[in-house]
Amino acid sequence: MRILLVDDSDFSRATLKHFFAEIKDLEITEASNGIEALEKHRSFKPEIIFMDITMPDLDGLGTLKILSLTDQKVKVIMVSALGNQNYICEEALKYGAFAVLSKPIKRDIALQALLDAQDQIKIGEEK
Repeated sequence: MRILLVDDSDFSRATLKHFFAEIKDLEITEASNGIEALEKHRSFKPEIIFMDITMPDLDGLGTLKILSLTDQKVKVIMVSALGNQNYICEEALKYGAFAVLSKPIKRDIALQALLDAQDQIKIGEEK
């Protein structure tokens, strides 16, 4: 399974990478903003993306909107300190986010979101 971690915070990306280190058969790459994320999406073709909302150059919602037009299969999990604001959650879900998680993210919540996304991908492959 290919995963793209998108966040302008090195610490946030490293934290998620650490959370997922024990899971076998994961390929992980990183991006620090939305523009980089779109480039990595094109070349790496991730199945799951964990993406911050507030980033420079192109924010997470803008990136999600573009991805919703180009890739209907990728599971995008938004991760943000803004995640508890209803408008942000509604916008993210409207544009196809699989889930919206609040920072600081807890290990068990990140792992559950990953497993849920993997399950959805498997269900989609069986159809």
